[in-house]
Amino acid sequence: MEEVQEDLQLMMSNPEKFLADSSSAIGSTKNYQSLNIRTDILYDREEETSTLLEVFSQISSPSCTNRSRMVLISGYSGTGKSSLVRKLEHEFIRRGARFVSGKFDEMQQIQPLSAIMNALNEYCNLLAHDTVHIDRNRAAVEEALGSEGQVLAALIPNLSRLLAETIGGPPLAEVSGREAQHRLAFLIRLLLRSTCSSSNPIVLFLDDLQWADSSSLELMRSLVTDVALDNMLFVGCYRDNEVGPGHPLFECLESIRQFGITPITSICTSNLNMASVNALISDALSTLPRATGSLSEAVFQKTGGNALFVTEFLTSLRDEGLLQYSLSRRKWEWEMEHIRSRTIAQNAVDLMTAKLLRLAPEVHQALRVASAFGAHCLEEVLQIYDTDPCHLSSTVAALDIAVAEGLMAKVDGPAYRFSHDQIQSAAYKLILESERESFHLHVGKSLWQQSSEDEIDEYLFVIVDQLHRGACRISDPSEKIRLAELSLTAGRTAAEMSAFLPASAYLQAGIGLISDGDWEWHRELCFDLYNWCAEIEYILGKFDEVKAHLEEVIKKGRTLREKLRAYYTFVQSSGSHSNTGDAFATALMVLDNLGESIPSEVTQLEVQQELLATQALLRTKTEGELLQLKPMSDIDKLEAMRFLNLLLLYVYAERKEYFPIMACRMLQLSLTYGVCKESAVAFGAYGVSICGLLGDTSNAYRFGKIALTLLERFQAKEYLPRVFITVYGLINDWTEPLQSSLPCLEQAINTGLSTGNN
Repeated sequence: MEEVQEDLQLMMSNPEKFLADSSSAIGSTKNYQSLNIRTDILYDREEETSTLLEVFSQISSPSCTNRSRMVLISGYSGTGKSSLVRKLEHEFIRRGARFVSGKFDEMQQIQPLSAIMNALNEYCNLLAHDTVHIDRNRAAVEEALGSEGQVLAALIPNLSRLLAETIGGPPLAEVSGREAQHRLAFLIRLLLRSTCSSSNPIVLFLDDLQWADSSSLELMRSLVTDVALDNMLFVGCYRDNEVGPGHPLFECLESIRQFGITPITSICTSNLNMASVNALISDALSTLPRATGSLSEAVFQKTGGNALFVTEFLTSLRDEGLLQYSLSRRKWEWEMEHIRSRTIAQNAVDLMTAKLLRLAPEVHQALRVASAFGAHCLEEVLQIYDTDPCHLSSTVAALDIAVAEGLMAKVDGPAYRFSHDQIQSAAYKLILESERESFHLHVGKSLWQQSSEDEIDEYLFVIVDQLHRGACRISDPSEKIRLAELSLTAGRTAAEMSAFLPASAYLQAGIGLISDGDWEWHRELCFDLYNWCAEIEYILGKFDEVKAHLEEVIKKGRTLREKLRAYYTFVQSSGSHSNTGDAFATALMVLDNLGESIPSEVTQLEVQQELLATQALLRTKTEGELLQLKPMSDIDKLEAMRFLNLLLLYVYAERKEYFPIMACRMLQLSLTYGVCKESAVAFGAYGVSICGLLGDTSNAYRFGKIALTLLERFQAKEYLPRVFITVYGLINDWTEPLQSSLPCLEQAINTGLSTGNN
């Protein structure tokens, strides 16, 4: 009796679902023959939903301090991790949040920072379309980023809609390597700090973190541990069965936990229980739960309650006729015994692969092409691919059929996205493993040959990634050289984006394409690949690889000019991991070859001789002449200034007796051959030397002023922190009140952060 009453209650509350002939029903039996898989309902996720909303309320509460939070959602593929977040997206927005998302892709790990930059681009688009607060948003972004905003706009196109046009403004600081990486992270933090509030917090959702590249993980860590960034909810999903000790994500999360600043909430999504599977099937069949119990029990036993597996298995039963709608009885019926005895694929991927094989051949081929790019692919890239005369059918048109089948979705871009990662995996399995390298090479060649120069620039990483996946199939030496050149371009472009791990991969692939004989015929290309690769590996801390690549350059180099770049990287690399002995010896050898001999051992007499020689040169110049020194043009002396400037950092820390020697030599070069950016450092360092050694505070003050003038003359913003700290922290306090220097020291710190000079 209770069961009957329960059924009647369900019929009364949902007549459109359970009463096909009711006046409120849809009225067409055709609709009842389709499975009604409810993507708008989360089954058995009430606790997880409540937890997420509770954490969000903490970042949006004006009374809460330290208002950034991190939520990590883990679970097996197909358990509904992404659906949990997506279900709450509209609720977050209703409560004032700016919700943005990015998705990492197993096939696109080599494409640098793509997921985070896509999310931030979406965020800037929301800011630009916020007509109520647009003036406030623009003012906040302009004040926070200043001229350095143009650096960020190169990576986040929609940011330019919030920045004023800069015509003839001051040049941006020239930074590279780790400094560029630090600058990028700091500027993104400034962007979010200036635009997040308790009334408009940001919800940043990154999916499939198990496939995140190291640059993205480092940027993520920088954001969530920023003590000055409030009102951000970071939500990340990952497959916990693919992440363990030693995995980059595991190590990143451990680092965040040890930092101890941002509270982390963990949510684990498991498979559905029997009751939830029955509720899902009841909804899908518009049939009372009591009637679907036996079917649900069989489905549950076959699938283990994995939500994706359940829906795909249900669909396969319908497609095979084991589950069908009876027009005469106006209800769903199923072959219970056949379902129980049916052999099922081991996972959803195999199940969906069988489903895909039943589609038309042109749809097969289109899905194979799309899957080669990963979880999503831009429509314009596919259109370029279709212009190849070898392709008789339209990939785009065939994918529209896949969209109609629910296998893919058309999203903003415009782009095609697989409805689930497992569908992409199933489509990729349509390409025989023995043919995949050739398939990728064919796709890459089609894009490369059919693209204009502008399109190659725009889709560089996509094209190079496809070509690299099939590079082992290339036998033509000239084609290998062309791809090596393209790899070099991709590596340099990735490095400019501070995506150093992908940059290293591109450059390593380029090196793998050249042979020993290419050092004769393509000398510049070989030197560039090896030097760039060594520089990127130095940034990544791979010192053994740095040494191996530099040794190859030095061995192949015939002149000092060909070896200088490698020597400079070697000095940087050796000095940064406490091998200052090798760094110092190498630098002194190079300087000697450049005509600037520095003694291997410094005595007080040699210091006095350098000071006297410098003073003698200074006496030949008036104050006006010092300010009007010509620019340095001698290439050897410019290189010497670079090496001396680099050494100045190391000797100040470990070999202070050399500091006045280096400072004097740099100043002598500036007085004799003209000035360059490093001359600003030279005048400041010389001021510190005479202040400490001779007690000549008045002349030190004067040379400090000249250092500041040269800094302004060359717009050498990258050297501003060093020069300002030297002048305002070590020289001026002998002449002026310390308080007068504090604003400039603060500027030095802020500029250092914004240019990555930490």
